[in-house]
Order: sequence, then structure tokens, then C-alpha cells
Amino acid sequence: MEEKEKYENMYERLVSYEKGIHEQNQRRIRIGLKCILVIPLIFLLLLFWTDSNKVVFLILWIVSLFGIAVYLISVEYIDYNLQEKLNEICSEDQGTVDALLGQKLDTVGEGIRHMVEKLDDSLNFELEPEETSEKETEVAELEEHR
Repeated sequence: MEEKEKYENMYERLVSYEKGIHEQNQRRIRIGLKCILVIPLIFLLLLFWTDSNKVVFLILWIVSLFGIAVYLISVEYIDYNLQEKLNEICSEDQGTVDALLGQKLDTVGEGIRHMVEKLDDSLNFELEPEETSEKETEVAELEEHR
């Protein structure tokens, strides 16, 4: 029995450790997204504050955005591998680990689909009267020419 408790304790520590890393990755993603917003503003301010060459700031801005993109992709890749390993270890009754964006991402797709349907319905509704009026004008023009 002591052996079983030892393995259960080790399993719980492993799962809590990997979930802690998952939460840290979520924070890292938030920081990376904030950097995408802040760094271009810093380069823009430096561009106007100094009378230096604009090309240098453009190159620095592009390199920084590529660097941040590589950082975000690597964090997502590490977290994806972590989730796969954790899902292999965890039993089905404990459930699976959420993605970095969480379960809210599934509802976003449904919301977008609903908005597209509403937009499509409204555009089709607006087009139908125009089509009939165009047909009526074409018929009227044909009758005038006869």
C-alpha cells in the first residue's frame, strides 16, 4: 500500500507541476501580445523624437516583431507538447488540459458563424428588392425602345 501512495503522490506532483507550467505559458503569451503593442509605439516615439534615419527604426521594428512572433510560436509549441504529454498521463476521469486560449475559443467559432449567417441574411434581404427593381427598370426600358 505504501508503494501505491508513493506513486499517487508522485503523480499528483507531476500533474500540478505541468499545470503550473501551463499557467506560466498563458502569462507568457499575454506578455508577448502586450509587447507586440508596446514595441512599435516605442519605435514610433523614438522616430519622431530623434532626427535619425527612418529606415533604421523600420528595420528595428520589423526585427522586433519577428522576434516576438518566434517567441510566441515557441511558447505555444512548448505548451502544446506539454498538453500532449499531460493528456497521455492523465486518466479520462480527470479530463484534458485546456489550450492556451482556453475553451472560449470554441464559442468564438459559433459566434462568428452566427454573425456570418445574420450578415448573409441581411445582405440577401437588401439585394432582393434591388434585383426586382432592376428587372422592372430593364422591362420598362425594353418597352420604351419598342
